[in-house]
Amino acid sequence: MLAYDLISDDEGFASVVSELKKQSDFAVDTEFHRERTYFPRLALVQLAWRDGLAVVDATTVDLHPLAELFTDVDIVTVAHAADQDLEVLAYACDAIPGELFDTQVAAGFLGMASPSLGALLE
Repeated sequence: MLAYDLISDDEGFASVVSELKKQSDFAVDTEFHRERTYFPRLALVQLAWRDGLAVVDATTVDLHPLAELFTDVDIVTVAHAADQDLEVLAYACDAIPGELFDTQVAAGFLGMASPSLGALLE
């Protein structure tokens, strides 16, 4: 089982952002609720980097510090099928990644017709 940090306060999140600033890249994924709302309600942000994994409770944490990472051109954000993630991140922290590597788009360039995350793992 993978070890991860559960982040539910701004202090813990600041520590994660500080660690991510030292990285050349990191992965992000979001979980959100969209039913009966005009805008998606972000519930969870999952962050992974070479030496760590954090699950952030987006209902209790101010995510605006992510904008610092998104505007740093030396840090690449990795995501899979990032369209909806970008939408919810824009609402949550008023920024989207400036340097983005979308694994689904990359798989399409390699000729994969249906590049789901599961297919890529296989």
